[in-house]
Amino acid sequence: MKSFEELELELPNGFHDAEIRGIALDYLARTAILSMNMLSGVGTPDNENLNIYRRATVRIAGLLLFFVEPPHPKYNFLLDGEPLSVSGDSVRAGQNSEMDCLLPALPQNSTVYRFFLDEWNSFVYLAAEGVEFLWDDQGSG
Repeated sequence: MKSFEELELELPNGFHDAEIRGIALDYLARTAILSMNMLSGVGTPDNENLNIYRRATVRIAGLLLFFVEPPHPKYNFLLDGEPLSVSGDSVRAGQNSEMDCLLPALPQNSTVYRFFLDEWNSFVYLAAEGVEFLWDDQGSG
């Protein structure tokens, strides 16, 4: 199992300019599955499609915490059948007062991360024991 930060370093563009297609939570199994579109590379100036996306699955194991901030009312937050554009970063004290209260209660070896939802101007927060990643077109082997 990896941390979000370790996984981010292994990805071609980290979680920058990614897209979330769906989220599945299983509270009994303490897992979350993020169905995502990830930048897998950057094309050349000769290529009209400079951003090359691939479908991927991020499996969060040992889920400890999951919450979504409400969208900003002045943004077009209504779902329209398109993925949500996101970028991720580590959670640090001082970013969110509610999270600041929760951080001391989490196990010391947890991975704590957040995704900024561009269309909503808000964040998804996650804490877990570890994270696994799979490009959807590579199968499980």
